[in-house]
Amino acid sequence: MLSLTIQGAAEQERELSSLLEFMPGASIWTLLAFGLALWPMWKMVFGPITRALATRDQKVEDAIQAAEGARTKAEQQMTAAKAELDQARTEARRMVDEAVGRAERQAAEAARAADERQKIEVQKAREAIAAEKRAALQEIRAVVVELTIAATSRLIQQQVDDPTQRRMVQEFVADAAKEAR
Repeated sequence: MLSLTIQGAAEQERELSSLLEFMPGASIWTLLAFGLALWPMWKMVFGPITRALATRDQKVEDAIQAAEGARTKAEQQMTAAKAELDQARTEARRMVDEAVGRAERQAAEAARAADERQKIEVQKAREAIAAEKRAALQEIRAVVVELTIAATSRLIQQQVDDPTQRRMVQEFVADAAKEAR
């Protein structure tokens, strides 16, 4: 059995070495078969593969350009959004300033109105006091006239009629008031 295995190994070695020997006829036929098969393989295999790879490359390029465009558009939108946000902040600040200004003007107006009301009330009080003072002076004058008439009547012991007495005393008081001024 061992001899059979050795013989089989020797035959395999010869077959392998015959494959590696140069044979000019086989080389020509191999080149001819390769040349004839190259054109159909180029048309049916390599062409579609090359076109598919080119299409894929183009799609990748288009996707990259679309992504770049989207990124640029997003940056523009972000810039626009920031500008709108800044504008909104400015508008809000302006509105707050206007509201504060209106509140200050209203507070000043309310204070001015309160001052006006106070001045009017003080003026009314002064006028009321002056009227009361005039009324009191009139009353005092009337009492003085009556007292003067009574005193004068007792002094003179004669009665002058009442309207004449009153007129004389009033003239006397009026003359005294003019002299006092």
